[in-house]
Amino acid sequence: MGTGSKSSHASYAVGPTTASEADDVVAEAPAQPMSDEEVQAKAELLVAMGLMEEIADPPFDVEPEDEVPTDPVERYDLFVGQVEQAQEAIEKLKEAGASEEEIEAHTKALKAQTLAYLNSLDEDDLREIAEAKGFEHPALVGLSGKGQHPLVHWLDPAYPSGIPSKEKIQAAALNRYNELLAGKTVGGMTLAELHEIEGTEPPVIGGTWTATPDEVKASVQAVADSVAAWSQAKNNFGPQGQEKRTEALQAMLAAEQKVASADCPELGEDLGMVKAEVKSAVDEALNHTYLPAKVVQPLVLEGLASGKLSETEAMHLGGHQLVALMRPATPESEAESLKALAAKRQEQLANLDAGYAAHVAMAPGGDQPLNLPPAGDPGAPQAIAAWAKNAGDVRDMQTGVNGWYPYTQQAASDAPYAEHPALGPGKYLQPNEITSDFKAWAAKQKLADLRGVAAELGMDNNAKATRAQVQNYIAASFNKKYDQQAIKDKVTADVAQKEAAKAAKAAAAAAPSAKPDGGLASDEAVQALASKLPASGTGSVAKPAAPAAKPVKAPKPGSFNANVQAMMAAVQHAKATSQDLPARVDAKEIAGWTFGPGTTASNLGGTYAKTVHPGPDGGQWMFKADHNHGGALGHTEAAASHVLSLGGVPAVPVYHHKQANGTAGSIQPLLKDAKPFTSSPSQWTQSQVDAIVRSHVGSWFVSEHDGHPNNWLTTPSGGLVQIDRGQAYKHFGADKLSVDYAPSGGGGFTPVHQKLYQAALGGSLASGVKINPAAAHPVIKKFESMPDAQLRSILHSTAHEGAKAGLAWVPQMRSRAAKALKIPQSQVTHDQVANAFLDHAVERKNNLRQDFADFFVKQLGLPSGASLKHGGGS
Repeated sequence: MGTGSKSSHASYAVGPTTASEADDVVAEAPAQPMSDEEVQAKAELLVAMGLMEEIADPPFDVEPEDEVPTDPVERYDLFVGQVEQAQEAIEKLKEAGASEEEIEAHTKALKAQTLAYLNSLDEDDLREIAEAKGFEHPALVGLSGKGQHPLVHWLDPAYPSGIPSKEKIQAAALNRYNELLAGKTVGGMTLAELHEIEGTEPPVIGGTWTATPDEVKASVQAVADSVAAWSQAKNNFGPQGQEKRTEALQAMLAAEQKVASADCPELGEDLGMVKAEVKSAVDEALNHTYLPAKVVQPLVLEGLASGKLSETEAMHLGGHQLVALMRPATPESEAESLKALAAKRQEQLANLDAGYAAHVAMAPGGDQPLNLPPAGDPGAPQAIAAWAKNAGDVRDMQTGVNGWYPYTQQAASDAPYAEHPALGPGKYLQPNEITSDFKAWAAKQKLADLRGVAAELGMDNNAKATRAQVQNYIAASFNKKYDQQAIKDKVTADVAQKEAAKAAKAAAAAAPSAKPDGGLASDEAVQALASKLPASGTGSVAKPAAPAAKPVKAPKPGSFNANVQAMMAAVQHAKATSQDLPARVDAKEIAGWTFGPGTTASNLGGTYAKTVHPGPDGGQWMFKADHNHGGALGHTEAAASHVLSLGGVPAVPVYHHKQANGTAGSIQPLLKDAKPFTSSPSQWTQSQVDAIVRSHVGSWFVSEHDGHPNNWLTTPSGGLVQIDRGQAYKHFGADKLSVDYAPSGGGGFTPVHQKLYQAALGGSLASGVKINPAAAHPVIKKFESMPDAQLRSILHSTAHEGAKAGLAWVPQMRSRAAKALKIPQSQVTHDQVANAFLDHAVERKNNLRQDFADFFVKQLGLPSGASLKHGGGS
C-alpha cells in the first residue's frame, strides 16, 4: 500500500490513560468543539477529581495550612465534599450536552476513585467514620476478614445513602447484635466484649409489668407453645385454615409481647438475654413463611385501633412488614424505614393514578383511536410529547407498583382496584399496541409537525430525520424496543453519508479547498480546556505562581496534571489520525466513477498485483485485482473497511470495483506523505499504544491477523493507522484471541498488537507507558450498538460471494453449518455456508466484551480488564 490524500469525516473514541488501574477509563472524543459550558464543567470535574486524589494520597511537600487532616472523619468529610463537587460537574456536563458514553465514563472514574480511597483505609478508620455517620455497631460487620470490607460500600459517597445494598449491611449488624442480646457469640465476640470495644454500657431492658422469675419462665413457655401451634397452623389453607392461622399468629405475637414488656429485677441483665431469645424464636417461626393480607387483616385492624399503625402503613405494607411494625422487639431504625417505605408507596400510587388518568384521556384503548390533537395545532407538540413520556412513565410505574401492591390490605379488599384502576386486569399498558395506535395517528400528520414533537423530546437533529426515524424516536418514550440515542446517531450518520456523497461529486470538478476536521475537538477548544485547568493539583487553596527561577517539575506519572496531559495527548492523537484519512464515500457513488489508466505499483508490496489510477477527485487510487476468486476478496476487504469505520477504528476506505476489462477486485484512495511506523515497542508513546489496542479490537472483530509493522503507517499529522486488511476473515472460525496466535508467521510478520503485548509482558515498553484495557471499551461499545441486521447487510456479499468462490474460511463455515443443521458436509449449500458465516460474525460481535475482558485479565494479567464485562473500563 502507498500514499494519497484527503481527510475523513469519521471520528473515533479516545481518552486519557493514567498510571493507575483505578483510573483506566476512556471517554469518547466530542463530535464537535466543546461549548463554553462543557469546557467549564469539564474543568471543574478535573479539579475535583484532582483534589480527591490529593486527599487520598497527600503530598509531603505542602505548606502546613494546606495539609490534609489526619483525623479520619475530618479527612472523609473533606473527600466527600470533593465527590459532591465532581457529581455536580458531571450533572453540568450532562446538561451541556455531553454524550451518554462520556457521562458514563466520568461516573465510572469517580466510583473507581472513591472505591480506591475507602479501600486504602484500615478497619479501625472505617469503623470510626461509620460510627460518626450513624452506623449502629460497626464492629459487627466485616468479621470474616475476607474480600472488601462491607463498610467500604456503606461509606461510599458515589452511591446514595438508603439504597437496599447499604441497608442490608446495617441490618446484618443489628441482627448480630440481637444474637448477642440472646446470649450467643458472634465471631467469637460476646455482648460485653462488643460494648467494651464500643466504649458503651450494655442496654438495661425494662418493662411495663413486674414479674417474678417463675412468671417470666411461664411466659417464655407460653411463647414456645404458641410457636409450636403456629408451626402446625401455618400450613392450613382454605377459609377455616385461614382463621386458624390468624388465631395462631395473634397468640404468638401476644405471647412475645408479654415477655417483652415484663420487668423482673431478680433476673437483672439475664432478662435481656431471655427477651432476645424469645425474639429470635419468633423471628425463626416467621421466616420463610408467607403471610397473606387476609391472615394479617385482624391484627391490622387492632393495630389501627390501638394506634400502633397509621392508615398509610396499614394500606401500603405487606404482611411481614406490618407484623414487624407491631412487634415490640423490632429495632427503631427498622421501624422508621418501614414507615418511610409506606409513605413512599402511597406517593407511588398517587403518581400512578394521576399518570394513568392522563394517559387514558388521550389513549382510550380498545378499538378507539388516540385522542391526540393535530400535531400542527398551537401547543400540540408539547402536549403530545408530554403524553408520550407519560405513557412510558405509567408503564414503568405499573411494573414497579405491581411488585408490592398484590400483598397489601388494599389488594385483599372486595374491590381491590376500585381506587387504582391502573392495576386492574387488562389495564396494563402494552407498548406495542400503543406504538401501533400512535403510528396510525402519526401517518395523518405532517412530517414537519412530527419533527416539532420529537424536538420537545430532545431530538436535536430532528430537521434531518425521516418520518420513520421521527416516529420511532417519539415511540421510544414508551417502547423500549427503540433507542432514542441510537436513532439520533443514525440520523447523523445518514446526513454525513449524504454530505460525503455530495462532496465526492463536487471533487470530480475541482479538488477540495479545505479538509474537514474529523468531527473532533478543535485546537481552540482543547486549548480552552487547558487554560481552565489548575496549574497544580496539590492542596485545596490556590497558591501564587512560583518564582521564575524555580525549575518546573515534570508531573509525576499517574498524578492529576499527568492525567490531564495524557487526556490532551489522546485528543490530539485522535485528531491527527482522523484529519489525514480519506473520507468514506457511498459505495454506489464510487461504482459510477471512471478511473484513469493504471500504472504498475511494484513499490507498494504485498501478495497481490496492484495498479495506481488517477481518480475523478484528483487523487491517486490503488486497484488490487482478484484474479483467483472473481472479486470475492474485493467484497471482503471493502466490507472489513466499512465495519471498522463504524466501530471508530481508523481505516482507509476500500470499495469493491470492477474495471472496464471485467477484472474485479478492490480500490482505495492512497494516503499522502505517510511514513512507516517504527517497529520498536520501546519507542511507542501512550497514545500510540492506546491506538493499537483499539485497532486490535477491530482486527479481531473482522478476523484480520496480518497487521505486521509494514502494514502500519504514521500519518503526516502524527496519527496512526493500519492499512491492507486484505486478509480479513481468512482464518474466520479457526482463529484465536491469543497473544500467541500469528497465522502469518513470526519475525517481521508478527502483528503489531502482538509485539505490544509481548513487550508489555516483558517489561520493554517505554517508562510510564502501559496497556490500558479501557482504551478498548468505546470501540467495543460501538460495535455492540451495531444492529445484527446492519452487520449482516454489510457482510452479505462477502459471505455469499466468498462461499461461491471457496475462500479460505469456507471449510470452517461448512463444518459449522453441517453441525447446526445436522446434515453431512457434502449436503451443505453455498447459501447455508454463507448463513453460517453471518451467524458467526454476529456471535463474535455479541461476545466482544466478554472475550476482551477475559483476554486482558487471563492472558495479560490486567485486573482492570474485568470491568469491561460491566460496561466500562474503570
